[in-house]
Amino acid sequence: MMAAVFTRESTDVQVIKIQGQVQAYQWGGTQFLPTLLGYRNDRGLPQAEYWLGAHPSARSTSIGEQFPLDELLARHNAPPLQFLLKILDVQDMLSIQAHPNRQQAQEGFARENALGIALDAKNRNYKDASDKPELMVALSEFWLLHGFRDIVEIAGLLAAHPCLSSLRDILLRDGLAAAFSHALNFAAADVQAMQKNLAHTLQQNFAKHTPEFWIQRWLQKNPQVENGILTLFFLNLRKLEPGMAIYQPAGLLHAYLEGQNVELMANSDNVLRAGLTPKHIDVEELLRTCSIIPSRVDDFMIAPKTSANGEMRFVTPFTDFELAEASPKPSETIAWLTTVPEIVFCYEGSAVIYCGDDQILELTRGESALLLPEADIALRAGESGARFFIARNLP
Repeated sequence: MMAAVFTRESTDVQVIKIQGQVQAYQWGGTQFLPTLLGYRNDRGLPQAEYWLGAHPSARSTSIGEQFPLDELLARHNAPPLQFLLKILDVQDMLSIQAHPNRQQAQEGFARENALGIALDAKNRNYKDASDKPELMVALSEFWLLHGFRDIVEIAGLLAAHPCLSSLRDILLRDGLAAAFSHALNFAAADVQAMQKNLAHTLQQNFAKHTPEFWIQRWLQKNPQVENGILTLFFLNLRKLEPGMAIYQPAGLLHAYLEGQNVELMANSDNVLRAGLTPKHIDVEELLRTCSIIPSRVDDFMIAPKTSANGEMRFVTPFTDFELAEASPKPSETIAWLTTVPEIVFCYEGSAVIYCGDDQILELTRGESALLLPEADIALRAGESGARFFIARNLP
C-alpha cells in the first residue's frame, strides 16, 4: 500500500474534522450509537463501541482525504496520541477483567512473543507492551463491578446460599486471596458443583443492586457458561448516575454491566479475564497481576475540577492522558490554547470552532475533530448550547 501523500495546505491546518470507527461487539446495543452518530442500523446489529484515536485495530481518519490520525500527527510533527477515546453502549455484561501495569505488560508481551504465540491467538494475554489505565463518565444510569468487597461483606453474601458454605469457610479461614483463587479453580469438582447448585437455586427475582440479579441475567443469556459466576459475590457492585466519573488503575478487577459511557484509556488491548466470558481465562496470570485486596469504590470516584475557562477536568493519577468536559450555554464561548494533541467530541448540541482569525469548523452532535498543538481555540456554542468531551495527551 502506498503511503498517503499530504499537500502543503494540510500542514497549515490546526483543526481537522475526523471520523472514528464503530466496533460491533455482541454485548452492544442497537440504537444508541446509530442515533448519536447519525447513521442507520436497519439490520439491528450490535453497535458496542465508537473509537476515536490512532489504535491500529481501528484508526480514525480525517473527513474527506481519510488520512489516518497517526499519519496526520507525524506530518505535523506532533507527538502520537497517548490515549483512545471511546463511546460505549453496554447492553449485555462485559467480562470481569483486570489490566496489567506497564512492567507486567512489557514482560508479558516479550514472554509470549518468545513462546511464538500469535498476536491473534485466543490464548494470547498480551497484545502489546502497554498498560491500560481507564476512566469513564456515565452518560446514563450505569452499573459496574469495581474492586473487591470487604471480607465480612463477602461472607454475608455467601452465607445466603448454603451451597457456597465451603467457599465461605475458605474465606474466613484462609483469607480473600485463597477464597478468590479457589473460586477461579474451574477444574475443581467442588467449584463446578457450587456453580451448578447456585445456578439451579436462583429461581426468585432479585433486586438490581444484588450480585444474584446479575448472575441470573448472565445465565439467562449464557446458560452454558457458568465459570466465573462466583466472582460476583467478591466484587463491589455500584450504580453511577449520569455525569458521575470513576477510574480503574492497573490490577483492579472490574466489569461494565449496563449503560452508556464515555471512556478514555491507554492504547492497549491487554486484558486478563476472571469470568462472565466464553473467552480465554488465564487464572494463573490473572492472579499474578490482579490486586486481591478490599477497596472502596468511593476512593476511585472522580470529582471534576473546573478550569478558568469553564472546562470540567476529570483528574486522575494517570500521567499520559486526561479527559475534560465543556458545556457552554447557548452562544457562549470557551477558549484555550492547545499544547498537546487533543480530540473533541460533540455529544449534545453544536458549536463552531474558531482557530486564530481564519479557520472555522462546525461540529454537531456525534461529530469530532483533532486539535493540533499550538492551536488558539475558541469554541462557540450554538443556539441550543453544547456538550463536548475533550481528550488530550498530558505533557
